[in-house]
Amino acid sequence: MNTTIKVLTLGACLFSAFSCSDSFFDKAPTGALDKGKVSNNNLTELLNGAYQYNAASWDGYSAAFLDGYADNGYSRNLWDSPGNSVQSNTLTADKDFSYSALYGGIRACNNVLSFAEKSDGPDKAKIIAEARMLRAFLYADLTLRFGDIAIIKEIANDYPEGLKRNKASEVRKFVLSEIDAAIQDLPEQNIKPRYTKAKANAVKARVAYYFGDYAVAEQAAKYVIEHGGYRLHTASDQSRYAVDAAYFKKLYTQSGLDVDKLIKGIFNYQDLWTRDDSPEVILATEHDATIEKSSWMRITCFLSPGLTTKHGWATIVPIQQLVDAYWMVDGKTKPQAQEHNKQASLFKDIYQSTKTKAKANSITPEAQTSKDIDEILKTDFMKQYFNRDPRLYASIIFPFSSVDIYKRGEYSFYEHTIDNYGKSGYYFRKFSSPDQLIARGAYFYTGVDWPVMRLAEIYLIYAESHTQTTGYDAEAQKYLNMLRDRVGMAHVPSTLSKNEALDFIRNERRIELAGEGLRFYDIRLYEDDTRNGGYKGLDAASNVMKGQIFDVINNPGALLVWDKRLELLPYPTSALDKNKNKESKENNPGY
Repeated sequence: MNTTIKVLTLGACLFSAFSCSDSFFDKAPTGALDKGKVSNNNLTELLNGAYQYNAASWDGYSAAFLDGYADNGYSRNLWDSPGNSVQSNTLTADKDFSYSALYGGIRACNNVLSFAEKSDGPDKAKIIAEARMLRAFLYADLTLRFGDIAIIKEIANDYPEGLKRNKASEVRKFVLSEIDAAIQDLPEQNIKPRYTKAKANAVKARVAYYFGDYAVAEQAAKYVIEHGGYRLHTASDQSRYAVDAAYFKKLYTQSGLDVDKLIKGIFNYQDLWTRDDSPEVILATEHDATIEKSSWMRITCFLSPGLTTKHGWATIVPIQQLVDAYWMVDGKTKPQAQEHNKQASLFKDIYQSTKTKAKANSITPEAQTSKDIDEILKTDFMKQYFNRDPRLYASIIFPFSSVDIYKRGEYSFYEHTIDNYGKSGYYFRKFSSPDQLIARGAYFYTGVDWPVMRLAEIYLIYAESHTQTTGYDAEAQKYLNMLRDRVGMAHVPSTLSKNEALDFIRNERRIELAGEGLRFYDIRLYEDDTRNGGYKGLDAASNVMKGQIFDVINNPGALLVWDKRLELLPYPTSALDKNKNKESKENNPGY
């Protein structure tokens, strides 16, 4: 969205003068702006700078890496992400885990609020409300990661006594009260680049859900549904997907299926990430179709070298555990678990045969796969991908899958001997085919915005929160069925008990929001008896964070381990060393 990017750029010089990237213990510069002379334009530019922190670690590419903290993804390189150290419970306090960046954003918001006190501009109340929203979202992320944290509302050049942490319960109360106060002065009209009442309620729904305050989450989600003006994304023109559609049709072999409806559903879902201005997107990371303001990560960091004519690094990839979570096409049955040694042997047979033929024919393995695809689809290895939830096909590239994007007519081939093919055999399809492409040097860039919050999440929050407060009734099912209708699937079961429904909705949530950075927070919520509504369920961290990650040819990734200390991340050692408050010198338990 061009206007948003331009606005953010205008604020960059002022923002850099007042933000703090390390922590609150670094001194703020003085003399850059006189509070007595700040104009409405100055204040707006400061706010524009603070907006770059909106959603923080849930922001686009960073969010995908958070799925690699849990049982959805895997990132092989610690320099890309500490996720595999979290998965294996080997993390230490020498990592920052976004602590400094989140507090840097809070400092930027506090600067806006500090200058706003001296402003008498016409937008003062709205600007204050937006800054409070931005800050509240940052505090929510901080407390969900670290628990007790210091609430800081003012700017100071030093904190000689250090900073005492507030209890997590105080922080949660503060966050919700700040959002409520901000909502009063935010406009009702849905202005895309800015916070409005509906967007603020969407954030409120998410954080209240994670705080375990289901009544508040339900109410806020309902406001967004009724007043936000959003609707689920669908793709009216699906001609661009014709080659992939022909492939997926071969996977629906069960009798009695409306295959055309299911195929349309695949691309109704996938299309959401290809373009700007989706009616479903509530908050997004803004980009523009220029080299300076675009993103190169959408293709480079999600695809392997075999799937693109430019760089492909596959730095964060889905894993088998996520693939196995997707329903069968009936929408209620999980696929039968496969013994990974047997599956690896089956994959290896196809792999070796394809490599041998490709060498003899002097073509790439991807091109050879295209020649042999009908025979490959007859193998036992491929049976696991037949008759599945359309969102699996839309979200994840699996071995020998059609990927008609950057190399026309070719198929995914997992070359496990090369690191940049990832370490699972799977790739995120849903993020990696955006419009507005720019080819420059070794990279593809895109100007398409990255969804951070969307209506589907609000439907899921509402359905689960309503089930917690009232029960699993037609009202909860209505919004789940809207998600099912979008992808052409059967409606959800209607006769589940409350706990059965919670397990069902949580798996539906995992599927719908895969790769969007929420699973790490989800499994810890379910594990926490103070927040989970009295039911841990099947997806609690202690139930899912176990077992070895393997790729499709049986090479090991991280060993999934759960320990109670992982309910919270460690405060970074650098922050503890700087803090002079004796009561806040201790790290979280277990670190």
